[in-house]
Formats: sequence, C-alpha cells, structure tokens
Amino acid sequence: MCFLILSILFLLMSLYFMIFNMIYILEWLLLTVNSTNFMFVILLDWMSLMFMSFVLFISSMVIFYSEEYMDNDLYKNRFILLVVMFIFSMMMLIISPNLISILLGWDGLWLVSYCLVVYYQNIKSFNAGMLTALSNRIGDVALLMVIAWMLNFGDWNLIFYLEIMKDDWIMKMIGFLMVLAAMTKSAQIPFSSWLPAAM
Repeated sequence: MCFLILSILFLLMSLYFMIFNMIYILEWLLLTVNSTNFMFVILLDWMSLMFMSFVLFISSMVIFYSEEYMDNDLYKNRFILLVVMFIFSMMMLIISPNLISILLGWDGLWLVSYCLVVYYQNIKSFNAGMLTALSNRIGDVALLMVIAWMLNFGDWNLIFYLEIMKDDWIMKMIGFLMVLAAMTKSAQIPFSSWLPAAM
C-alpha cells in the first residue's frame, strides 16, 4: 500500500514539475581525492518522477500479487524484501545522473536480480542465475569503461556532457558503451538469453 501511495505522490509531483518546468539537482560531497570529487547526486525532474511513479505502481502490484501467490511459502518475507531492494536499486538508477551513483544502483539491480533468479535454490535456477550474472557482467565492463573515460574529463556527471556528445568521437564511443550496457541490463537481443532462462 505504501508503494502505491508513493506512486500517486510521485505522479502528482511529476505533473507539478512538468507544468512549472522545474528541475532539482541535489549534490553531496562524499570524498575528495587529489582533484577528483566523489559526489552523490540526485536529479529530480518530471521525467524521473514519472518513471519512478510507474516503477512504484508496477512494483506495488507485484507485491500485492505475491502476498497471495506466495502465501504458503515459508520465506515469503525474504522474497518481499528482495523485491523492495530491487525497487530501491531501480530508483537509485533512475534519479542518478552521476556515473558512480549509477554504478551503485546498477550493481544493486544485478545482485538483487541474481538473488531473485536463484530464489528457489535448485539446479535449474542456479544455472539461470549464472547465465544472468555472466550476461550482466558485459554491461558492467562497458559501464566501468565509461567511468574510466569520463575521469579524463574530471567529472562523472554525464548529463553535463550531452551537448558535446554529438561532435566528439570519444563522447560518441562513451554513448555507444552506455547503450551497450543498457542493452545487457534490459535483455535486448543479443543479450536476452538470460531472461527466458530466469523465468
């Protein structure tokens, strides 16, 4: 019920942000090493709030359904906790314009996805979990290469470099690697072999 209420709240906030053309960027400095700042950044605009609203709505329906469907499961609360962790990792991925924060949400999604795939703890689910892990590692390598390349620019906030992405070949390569990473995470062909195995 809580996620459904949050979904409606984020939907209303999204409409408010869209009408008044508002964007909030919140930054916290976590660590400074030499000239590199490690920042935790949150970007709130109408699109991210709308997307979070949809994620929370769908997730609330999954939780409502699983309460009844998994009623006889001894570890139902563990499953619900995994779904909640999946939701928070997804929300971290949605509201983070900083590549380091994206990596935290990204690996959180990978870890929780793996735990959900191997939930029933049999050989078939373990094999599907290994296929999921290996497929997602390709996207992790692409994302880590993007982080390493963006260090040359002195900042990991990718949104500030979108304007020059269309002209510079290095930024085009970074964009290609980001698309490759997104394709592995969202199970697009040819990286979709793990999804049917996980079902």
